[in-house]
Amino acid sequence: MTGLKSIASALALASPLAVAQTPSTVVSPLPEVDVKPVADAKPLNAATVDAFRGEGLFYFSGTRMANLRISGSPQGDRYPLTETTTDSAVGAFNANIDASHFVRDGERRRIGQPNFAIPAPDGGVQLVYESSSPLRIKVVLKGYDVSGLRIRDFLRTPENFSEPEAARAGEARFPAGSVAYLSTVRFQDDVLMLPRRESFTGAADSKQMVANFSRENPFCLSYEDRNGARPYAMMFRDAGAVRGRVQLYAAKPGTMFCARASEDVLAEGTWEEATVGGTKAVVLSFSASVDPLDTGVAEVEREAARIAFIEPRKGAPGVRPGKLYRAGARIADYQYRFNAAAATAVRTALGMP
Repeated sequence: MTGLKSIASALALASPLAVAQTPSTVVSPLPEVDVKPVADAKPLNAATVDAFRGEGLFYFSGTRMANLRISGSPQGDRYPLTETTTDSAVGAFNANIDASHFVRDGERRRIGQPNFAIPAPDGGVQLVYESSSPLRIKVVLKGYDVSGLRIRDFLRTPENFSEPEAARAGEARFPAGSVAYLSTVRFQDDVLMLPRRESFTGAADSKQMVANFSRENPFCLSYEDRNGARPYAMMFRDAGAVRGRVQLYAAKPGTMFCARASEDVLAEGTWEEATVGGTKAVVLSFSASVDPLDTGVAEVEREAARIAFIEPRKGAPGVRPGKLYRAGARIADYQYRFNAAAATAVRTALGMP
């Protein structure tokens, strides 16, 4: 997620995005993210699975491209999928959130590529990312006839800005038969996710994580660098329990390690030890006065994500900042996917091979 700034905690080896994993569910409901199509795009009525038929669905990130399509006869209600990409870091879905691995039974597992699509009664599909414990996401695509509309208007970033490459398209327009899709994604199960660039907290387990940041040293949360941003330094309270309070202070700027700018408590929240998918984590919630963007949450995931300090038991040890995505909660997406006709026009407009 771009635009997130992080302050290194006293014990964290922090990279700018690695500590930026502090999504939160607040006490009162958050406003929904409203994703509207480009003006004059004409809504179409079709099941999501139809977008994967034939040449399939195309996604662009700059001049990188992924294609997801049905690759064989259905096996019952399961349609086999093949995803090809010009860059292994780019997939057809979830590029709008900072996630690289999910953690199940204490083990990091790469998200990888979806193997099957299972149509749902509401017109969406369940995508199954195959493993011994599959990751499952629910995707609903809304299709729009974009024939004759300017290509550059549909080349958006995850934050809903124009892609830098969009200017290359000039006044080029989509040909007849072009379809663009907006997607809504929900995880089917509660899932713990680690970011693309991990950091660690210096804690070997969850209890040590709470204890380490309950005395003198706070943990600095990440935030979106914007006008009016409020960086926070966080302290755990009620160490030794399985749940308790957290207190947020103004973070002191310009320091190598996390520090409080004053002793004034600006806001409060709660922490709780939890086991999600066989993995331990410390999960946080914050009061309604705390803007999720000041805790590392992107706008598109504010309905779904909470900060989670995750404790993998296999691979690289130590508690890592990550996120808990709640089952059924929406992750919005401002980026468009395209059918083959539209994708060919995008490639030509961007000068792609």
